[in-house]
Amino acid sequence: MSSSKVVVVGAGVVGLTAALQLKRAYPDYDITVVAAHIPGDFSLGYASPYAGANWHSLASPRDKKLQEFDEVGYHEFQRLADDPQSGVWRRANANYYTPTAVARANGDTSGFNHWFKELANERVIPKEDLLPGTVYGTEFDTVVISVPIYLNYLLQHCIKLGVTIKRVSFITSIDDARSLHSSGKEADWVINSAGLMAYRIDGVNDARRNYPVKGQVLFVRNNISKCICVEGFDDPNELLYMFPRKEGGTIIGGTFVQENWDPQENKALSVKLSQRAVAYAPEIVDAKLSNPSFLDVVQVNVGLRPFRDGGMRIERDTRRPWLIHNYGAGGGGFQGSYGFAKKVVELAAPSQPKL
Repeated sequence: MSSSKVVVVGAGVVGLTAALQLKRAYPDYDITVVAAHIPGDFSLGYASPYAGANWHSLASPRDKKLQEFDEVGYHEFQRLADDPQSGVWRRANANYYTPTAVARANGDTSGFNHWFKELANERVIPKEDLLPGTVYGTEFDTVVISVPIYLNYLLQHCIKLGVTIKRVSFITSIDDARSLHSSGKEADWVINSAGLMAYRIDGVNDARRNYPVKGQVLFVRNNISKCICVEGFDDPNELLYMFPRKEGGTIIGGTFVQENWDPQENKALSVKLSQRAVAYAPEIVDAKLSNPSFLDVVQVNVGLRPFRDGGMRIERDTRRPWLIHNYGAGGGGFQGSYGFAKKVVELAAPSQPKL
């Protein structure tokens, strides 16, 4: 049982983290990650490279399961921030709310205070320190993840521990995945971490809706000192978030547009994001901080977040006992990845029957 052969389908942050943590937990497991795309690739259906990314749990006060997943991630990313090779660093995150945001909440600002107050030292921003045009705010301690560096970091750690990475064509049947182990033998476990593409795989049998939520961000060379988020613009699908990366540069987003598969940049949105960034964080064009007087855009990223009604699916398949599902993270793949992986490790333990 200890030498189980495992196939992980998907090499995004969720799949790679599952493979890494499985190998750490069970060193004798022979693990192969199979994917059409791996770190370094860019494809619309491969969401991870387009992420911001930071830790900012999206769990509601009632969603205890997601809170548990994200709490695991918070502690792990705080640890990773001590590793200079990880691309993770600690920053403060300030959330600001406009009168429109407060009106949409029927004047109740209590919902702007998150479940992770004690975990992440969340505190209310004094009124005198609020940004112009905002009426409420909170700040907490978080991390920013430099996505290209971190994905490669994950990949290299998997390889170092003996995980095999195998590029394949898109998998059309989950049953076929069992035959893709690098040994040529049938896998004992298949971990379905295919993200947005999971619902297109025959045999996944998900009764819940899986759908994309389009995001668009600017990556600029300009720098800011902390994460800034502003909610409450006229379009409820839009907000402003700004994440400074450790190696330099800032991510500026964003938007959440459901059921939109369009890979093209919305140029009008790029203009709005640029204007909002300068208005709410003027330091980003302050020459005194060694920034240019304009936003020096490196690239515009458009990606599709892999959402699923009911949230993340992590469970043993009822029809295929060798299959473990691990997908549907929405916009929380990075921050939840270690919590998801912890559950996968439990489900794929040597003591678990596979047939």
